[in-house]
Amino acid sequence: MAKAQKAKKQKRPGRSMDRRNVWLLIITTLLVIGSVFAFTPPQERINQGLDIQGGLSVVLTAKSTDGAEITPEEMESSRAIIESRVNALGASEAVVQVQGSDQILVQIPGLTNTEDALETIGKTGKLEFARLDSFTDNDVKKKIEEGQYAGEGTVSDDLGILTLPSGEVQHLEVEDGTYTPLVSGADITKVTIGKEGETSANYAVLVNLDSEGAAAFAAATKELAPTKGRIVIILDNEVQSAPAVQSEIPNGEVKITGHYTLEEAQSLQTVLESGSLPVSFEYAQSQTVGPTLGQDALRSGVLVALIGLAVVMLYLLFFYRGLGLITAAAMGIFSVLYLGILAVLSHFGLFSLSLAGIAGIVLTIGMAADSSILTMERFREEIRMGRSVRAASITGVKHAIVTSIDADLVTLVSALSLFFLASASVKGFGLTLALGIFCDIAMMLLFKAPLIRLLAPGTIVKHPGFWGVRDAEQAAGDYKALAAAEGASVSAAEAGEAMNPAASEKEAARKAGAAGEAAAKAARKPRGKFIKRDINFLGYRRVFLTAAAVLVVAAFAIVGVRGLNFGIEFIGGTSVAFHGTGDVTTEQMRTAFDQAGEPDAVIQTTEADGDAGFLVRTTTTSAEEATQRANQVADELGLSTESFEVTTIGPDWGASVIQSSLIAFLVSIVLIIIYIAIRFEYKMGVTAIVALLHDLILVMGVYALVGREVNPNTIAALLTILGYSLYDTVVVFHRVSDNMKADDVKCTFMTMANHSINQVFVRTINTTLTSLIPVLAMLLFGGETLKDFAFAMVIGLVCGSYSSIAVATPLFALWKTREPRYAKLQKKFGPEIGRFEFGKPNALASAAVPKKAADPASIAEEASKSSVAADSSTATYAQSASEGSERGSKGAVKPPKAKRKKRPDKK
Repeated sequence: MAKAQKAKKQKRPGRSMDRRNVWLLIITTLLVIGSVFAFTPPQERINQGLDIQGGLSVVLTAKSTDGAEITPEEMESSRAIIESRVNALGASEAVVQVQGSDQILVQIPGLTNTEDALETIGKTGKLEFARLDSFTDNDVKKKIEEGQYAGEGTVSDDLGILTLPSGEVQHLEVEDGTYTPLVSGADITKVTIGKEGETSANYAVLVNLDSEGAAAFAAATKELAPTKGRIVIILDNEVQSAPAVQSEIPNGEVKITGHYTLEEAQSLQTVLESGSLPVSFEYAQSQTVGPTLGQDALRSGVLVALIGLAVVMLYLLFFYRGLGLITAAAMGIFSVLYLGILAVLSHFGLFSLSLAGIAGIVLTIGMAADSSILTMERFREEIRMGRSVRAASITGVKHAIVTSIDADLVTLVSALSLFFLASASVKGFGLTLALGIFCDIAMMLLFKAPLIRLLAPGTIVKHPGFWGVRDAEQAAGDYKALAAAEGASVSAAEAGEAMNPAASEKEAARKAGAAGEAAAKAARKPRGKFIKRDINFLGYRRVFLTAAAVLVVAAFAIVGVRGLNFGIEFIGGTSVAFHGTGDVTTEQMRTAFDQAGEPDAVIQTTEADGDAGFLVRTTTTSAEEATQRANQVADELGLSTESFEVTTIGPDWGASVIQSSLIAFLVSIVLIIIYIAIRFEYKMGVTAIVALLHDLILVMGVYALVGREVNPNTIAALLTILGYSLYDTVVVFHRVSDNMKADDVKCTFMTMANHSINQVFVRTINTTLTSLIPVLAMLLFGGETLKDFAFAMVIGLVCGSYSSIAVATPLFALWKTREPRYAKLQKKFGPEIGRFEFGKPNALASAAVPKKAADPASIAEEASKSSVAADSSTATYAQSASEGSERGSKGAVKPPKAKRKKRPDKK
């Protein structure tokens, strides 16, 4: 009876854990169902950014005319006025918001008449009436008297020989202070549109003044009427007209004439009705996107995401078999939860999917695969170390999740830095990357870990071949026999065999004779997809570090000689991307831009989704002129107005992009060093940053070598490389940190660090491949925006995986070897990689070694008993320390006091 009660008590913890796992899976199911309802149908539930659905996006920068600081009140007043102008255009779901301290972002989705919108949005709208006799500039005064205040402008060739009409009306500019205003826009009460005359084809703007303005205007016209004096009408410091006064105008009704078309008159009406802006604005950035272009880019991005997801799943199924099914299901749940979060944020107006955001989503696919691979590898590794499948499903998965969360949090730092500190063009990228990290962590905790823990005791144990753990169990038998022969723990025996098989075999033969030698031979050829022998990476550390230094110097030299091809975002200008141009030739495009007044346009051919196109760059920084000329070229070549996109960048925009990106980068570095220093130690943080800088410099060197354009998307990709590179490094350092706490194998720090690299090397290969797959899909099948991300990411991922092994770990190991504790071990074992000795065996391990072993079978049997005993006792220090590694050295389970081993630096 007592035994039954005791057995019942022993089963309760397992049942409790099973119930918890079931509840977690129920929560996951509910979240998946809720997410499906939230994002179905996705094209309606997830907001699309302007670059996907098409329209106009401009950034206006405020400029003070008197040198005074621009106040928040002026910015808010300007925002309200611009918003009223945008609404007057008939735009729906437009965004008008203050950005920073001196910028206003205007986004108008679906807008097609962008040329008129640009003419309207940013005009200061400062309307003034002034008597001509109040002007102090005689030259200006004379031109107005002669009617030379408005006319068609001209353009000349480079030599100034040929002059042609530009097709644009140019107005005489006048400076503030050279005249005395009579009436201003503040006196306007009503604005209407009429004809200049009964027979005229031109339109005029009719203005009604308030009582104060009407009285001032009446007094002036009464005085000027006898001499036919002129009243000059000035809008934004440009003379619109200067009619002669024929008679007194007592009712405050004024007609503004300027040979306006109906559209021009309506635009002026909108500006005057909304009022004048308290400060002047200039276009810092302008982008016009045709609606069909954005939808094509969206389809391309979705295709890339699906291809990347499918190929990654197939690869994982091939490599991990049944465990790959769990991974595939986890990635499917990750995708559903991700879409659900995007839909919820879209519902509250907090998210709009942009092309940069699509790139962030594609990259998170690789991250989700990375955490899954890390879990599968640690689970299989713990089985090889002699743990049961059930025990490995608890400790192995727990260790993998802790490592994944550490690496995810480091990547999250760079993602949040992008979102909060970088320029607006990459904020969507940072947001989607951060959301993907949160979904990855939730998927690991709520689905993957509970499912493995539920399947392990029954299903996986019964079908080890299908679930891909049979090779790990077979290897565990070999290592148990070797551990029994050597009188060490299974983990120590496996580590010794990997570090130096010759020394391991010699130790087994010395302690157990022929049986030990046989056990060592069996352990020398274990089956399975894992690294059986340590590759001597750190033995070639000087070669690796020298190569890295040479590559960095070469990259600097290439950048210095060839320079970087900065896009218009950094130097200012206009970029016009034409798509689906058919049979249009480069010469035809060049001629069309020449006729439009852009003889120095730089033209290059492009191809997207099999359609030919052109990318044209000009030095024009006026958004209105750029859009007008692009429309003119499209009309000349017979192209649709929806077949091109126009991006105009002001001369100051590039400086702000560089500044915000540098701030994001520096803040990321500081926060990452702080996090790694708190979580591990500061030396890891410093060497990780050195490896990161190595990666970024090489990427920029490649950009300079191939001449590819550097734009904000490149900056976003570089900052993402920051997270990916550190992800690999943190995984390696995490294993080094775990091994530093173990005491069952004594060796130099260099040997231990080399063994740590090998322990996670299969994971590094698999995660690099699964991360590269979606990025390569972006490079091959994505649009231009996605390709900008992908090109930098391909280089960065390869460099990141390489630098973790060849730069970060060697530097850290060299630094740590100088510490007194490890310097003693270096002196004892020498500089050679792979020399080791077992720590003092614990009581159970010693008892498990027969004094006169007859055959390997008895050794294996004793090893199995030892392993069972070790799993149920805190006396097996090496395994207990491994179980408690995530709690830190203070939280690790310690052996009984009498059997506690000394630290490596103590005799």
